[in-house]
Amino acid sequence: MRRFILVDGAAADDLVSTRTLQSDDFEHGQTLGEVLKGTSAIKQLTTRTYLVEDEQGLYFLQDASKDENVLIIDLETAPVFTDGSTRDSIIRFQKLLRFARRRWAKVGPAQNEKLFNGSSKAVVFPYPITTQSSIRMSVEMAPDRHRREKRTKGIELLVYRIGTDEGGGLQEEASVTNFRKAIEGLAAAKEVLRARVRAEGSNPAASSVDSLSVTRLTEGTVRGAIAGCDFDQWDDYLTDSQKAFVNQELSSPHRIEGPAGTGKTLSLVLKCIFQMRAAKERGEAHSALFVSHSEATRRSIESMFDPEKEKEQVSSSGFALQSVKVTTLHELCGELLRYEISDTELLDRDAFESKQSQLLYAVEALQEVIKADLLSHRAHMSASFCDYLTSNDEWVVAEMLQHEISVMIKGRADEDLEKYKRLPKLRYGLPVVSEGDKAFTFLLFSAYQRRLRASGQFDTDDVVLSALQQLDTPIWRRRREKEGYDSIFVDETHLFNINELSIFHRLTRTADRFPIAYSADISQSLADKGWADNQLSDALLGSASRDDNEKETTFSSIFRCSPEIVNLAFSVTSSGATLFTNFHDPLAAASSAFTEAEERKCQPPKYVMYPTDEAMIAGAFEVADVLASEMQSTRGDIALIVFGSELFAEVERQARGANKPVELLKHRGDMAVVRQARSSGRFVISTPDYVGGLEFDAVILIGVDKGRVPPKVSAESADSENFVSYATHQRLYVAITRARYRIALLGVKARGMSDVLGNAAKHGLLQLEG
Repeated sequence: MRRFILVDGAAADDLVSTRTLQSDDFEHGQTLGEVLKGTSAIKQLTTRTYLVEDEQGLYFLQDASKDENVLIIDLETAPVFTDGSTRDSIIRFQKLLRFARRRWAKVGPAQNEKLFNGSSKAVVFPYPITTQSSIRMSVEMAPDRHRREKRTKGIELLVYRIGTDEGGGLQEEASVTNFRKAIEGLAAAKEVLRARVRAEGSNPAASSVDSLSVTRLTEGTVRGAIAGCDFDQWDDYLTDSQKAFVNQELSSPHRIEGPAGTGKTLSLVLKCIFQMRAAKERGEAHSALFVSHSEATRRSIESMFDPEKEKEQVSSSGFALQSVKVTTLHELCGELLRYEISDTELLDRDAFESKQSQLLYAVEALQEVIKADLLSHRAHMSASFCDYLTSNDEWVVAEMLQHEISVMIKGRADEDLEKYKRLPKLRYGLPVVSEGDKAFTFLLFSAYQRRLRASGQFDTDDVVLSALQQLDTPIWRRRREKEGYDSIFVDETHLFNINELSIFHRLTRTADRFPIAYSADISQSLADKGWADNQLSDALLGSASRDDNEKETTFSSIFRCSPEIVNLAFSVTSSGATLFTNFHDPLAAASSAFTEAEERKCQPPKYVMYPTDEAMIAGAFEVADVLASEMQSTRGDIALIVFGSELFAEVERQARGANKPVELLKHRGDMAVVRQARSSGRFVISTPDYVGGLEFDAVILIGVDKGRVPPKVSAESADSENFVSYATHQRLYVAITRARYRIALLGVKARGMSDVLGNAAKHGLLQLEG
């Protein structure tokens, strides 16, 4: 029976810096978990760290190390790895190693560690407070002191207890029996290792992967650094679940899901390349379609294929035997309707920008109809709906009206009032109660349509629904086999509404086979609020044509965000899941895959209060300068994300007036603006709606206070309040998860901190200032 585990200082340094040992999502990490649980007996873990086991315990050692610092886990008094999964074992082990390295370096404790004045005891909490786990591991920082203090030059640490309470507290005496056995056997273990190395020489076949810096992995989707990495170079850095997804023939629908920063887009690109490479090896033609939500995202994704195009593995030419078409849905529908609609008739070729234009028309329609018709219709409408229309900010009402028009009136009622009256109301939508409410809403829709007609334009839903009709004709059914696609890849399906998603399963080469791979993070959904899993799949694949072989893969290792930022995002999504039964919490089973070197760049999130908006905006630029200096980052690696259109306009005005170095990001996922900001040394200013798909070293969220997050709505309408609150959780989650290392949230003291952050503040996940 294994009584202890001993890790020397050099081995600990290696273990905390090797990315693939941070999570069991990697095969390498899975092996470490099995070693800790005693189900694997390998002799070498990395190119530098070896394992030596005797009849008493297990030693993690480096062959040439002279490091006298050691961490010893007494497995009899502290069975750290007995219960739980391999992931639990890895998390606990890595937290202990990080604690040990901080003590050896004589630096202060981390957030999850507690030292006690006048005592040699310490406690390490392996899990975030938001998981509501009370498990703690007790450490003696001077074990067997009187016997050891003159015999060693290093710092020796002993893990002597694990449990959910304090046990004997500071008065508890740690047993040193197994500690002494570990120390006594250390010299012999080192000699066994030296003899093994002499006999075997270096072992290049050891199951090890060198540490990969977060810059290379995460910047693939941000800075275009992935343009230097081809399909083969990425293989060593993918998790097991990513590899399984990528290296599998796409013969039926396959959905990947995971929180922000887990590599969903990258995995979709690599899977598309795999499909075309496989077709090339078989000597078969293969036509792939890759669809993004916005034009800016399309450009970023297209650049990911450049290394393969340079090697002539894939082509964007439709005349090549294997080719990929990277496009937006709006552009694709425009091509399907090329003989019926011109570019000038589209609100915008970018779907996101088009929806912003739709919102402007919706505001104008509201203003017109409320002024001209509300008085005469009030008697036939519910009091709550009337109050909702007159008591809330018109932009909030317009957003919900836009949603109602898109999903209900156009998508389900086919622009027919009688059909619309018969439809059940949306769960989190416009609070229509009576037929009179729906009749008035239809008046608003009619005013909206008049504006479209007067400008000679079609909105996104018009274009998509017309394209759907084109794909349901005898002409397309005959052409489908020739012009359809062998594989289809859809990024960020959560951003498309039900009308838009309905188009993809009609574009495959046959009507009975759906090789469609798509990514989803429903918590980022800013289009169709309240997507449920089955609704999204039904819309994308067609409920009548759902494939029994449909697969789903979940990614959980987060490469973008620090552990502290993951915890903050988790507190937001978990409170959203509590409030809304269909709010998807993607972080419930997620963990950060940061190495210790990356964690050293991090600091706990902070919330700073200011006396006025003006002071807050000035403070935002001061914080940005400090963050850029401390992290030695470019200004373009710092994003200022503003909540509220009025506040954004004020930030822009003050920045221009004070001649601040800024770039405004006003198109979703626009990497060109970010690259320009980095090259010219300017901060990026944007809103939550535009930063999806991007990432920065640090972000500053401006205006996260009451009345703005969420925006104030009429207390009379619970439905509208739910809708706005639901969207607020989504936007805050998106904004938080843009940050790699640090995040600051700013608010005005008189308003008070946003209630959405109450859970985070309660659990100490935010440092409060001001």
